[in-house]
Amino acid sequence: RLRRFLKEVQMPQIHSKKYSPSKSAIWTKCALSTLLNQGDDSFDSEVAQFGSESHELAKAELAEALHVKDYEEDVVSSEELKKKLPHYNDDMQSIVDYYREAGVNLFNFYKGKSGEDPVVYLETHIDMDFDETAGGTLDFGLYSPSDGGTIVVADLKTGRKPVMAYDSESKHPNTQIGLYAMYFYESVIKGLYPVKNVRLIIYQPVINNTNEYSLSLEELLKFKEEVIIPAVLKTKVKDLEANAGSHCGYCAGRHICTKYHEANLAVGDAVSKPLEQFSDSEIEAILPKLDAFIKYAEDLKQYAVDKAKAGHKWKGLKLVPSKVSRKISDEEKVKEILEKCGVNPTSPGKLLGITEIQKKLGKEKFKELISPYVVLQESALILVPESDPREEVVTSNKEE
Repeated sequence: RLRRFLKEVQMPQIHSKKYSPSKSAIWTKCALSTLLNQGDDSFDSEVAQFGSESHELAKAELAEALHVKDYEEDVVSSEELKKKLPHYNDDMQSIVDYYREAGVNLFNFYKGKSGEDPVVYLETHIDMDFDETAGGTLDFGLYSPSDGGTIVVADLKTGRKPVMAYDSESKHPNTQIGLYAMYFYESVIKGLYPVKNVRLIIYQPVINNTNEYSLSLEELLKFKEEVIIPAVLKTKVKDLEANAGSHCGYCAGRHICTKYHEANLAVGDAVSKPLEQFSDSEIEAILPKLDAFIKYAEDLKQYAVDKAKAGHKWKGLKLVPSKVSRKISDEEKVKEILEKCGVNPTSPGKLLGITEIQKKLGKEKFKELISPYVVLQESALILVPESDPREEVVTSNKEE
C-alpha cells in the first residue's frame, strides 16, 4: 500500500558555501567566515564522501521501509545502490540500519497518536529566504496532526565528534538542525498544515549518540529572529567582523585570520609560566581553550612543512620522513625462497616479519636472497633540526 507520496522538486539546486547549514555554527558567530569559507573544498574528503553515500543509502532503505514512492526520478533499489557506492561497507550498513529503524519507529509512533499516516520528506532540498543561494538538504522531515500539529526534523550524523540538538553554551537549538526545522516549516509546511510543536533529533549511530530537543513553534520563530537574522545581517555589511572562538577550528580561513592568531597567542601567553604556579581557577579557565591552541600549533607545523615541500628553506631545519618502514614486495617469491632454505615461511598463517626472516637466515643470506624483495616505505614528512641523522628529502620544487 502506498503510504505517502514523497514529492521532491527537481530543479537546479544551488547550495551556498557562504551560508551552508553545516557551517552555520561558524557563520552565525563570525561574519568574516562567510568570506573565508567560500573556497572550502572539504566536502571532497573521503570522510565527507562516506557521509554522503551513507545518506543516499539511508534515504533508499527508509523509503523502501515506509513504502514512499518518488514518481519524479528513476528509483534504484537499495541493493543495487550498494553495488554502486565506492565506500559501502559494514560500518555504513550499521549506520543505515540504525537510521532506518529510527525513522520507521517515528512514523509508527505518530501514526498511532493521530490515527493517520504522517507526511514524510526524505533528503529534500530546503530553500532559505535570507539569501538567494541559501539552502540545504533536509535528511528527514515529518508532519503529524497530533497535539495540534507537530513537525519532526531528524539529522543523520556519520562523524565521531558528538553533535547535540540543543547548544547548552548559546542556549538555543543547534544552528544546523534549527535552520532545517525553521525553513522546513516556512517553505514546505506553512499554509498547508497547522503547527504548534517542533521536535529536533540527532542520530549519530557511530558513537551511540541519539539526542533531541523539543520546542514550540513560537520558540523556533524566536530563534530565527534573535539568532539567524542578526547573524545574516552582520554578513551583509562592507567590513565583515571577525570573532574568535571554538568555531575557528572548523573554519577554512583560520590560517589567515588575525583574530584567530591573536586569540591563540593569548593562550600561549597565559601558559608561559611553571605549571606549579597555576591556581585552580587559572587551570579551569585555560583547559577549555587548550584543544583549540593545540590545533593552532598543529596548523603552524603543517604550514611550515607545506612551505618546505614547496621549496622554502627554513633556517636550521630540514625535511625528513617521520619514519621509514620495510615491506616485502613479492610475498609468494619470498615464501618460495624460505621453503628452499628449510625455513617455515609463515607464523601463524602469514609471512614472517622481515626481522624474523633475517634472524632465521642470517644477515649475509638475507642480504643475498631476500633484500631484492624488500622495499622502503616512507611516511609523512616532518621538519627536524639539521643535526638529525636522518637523510633530508630533496623536493623537486624550488621556491622563487
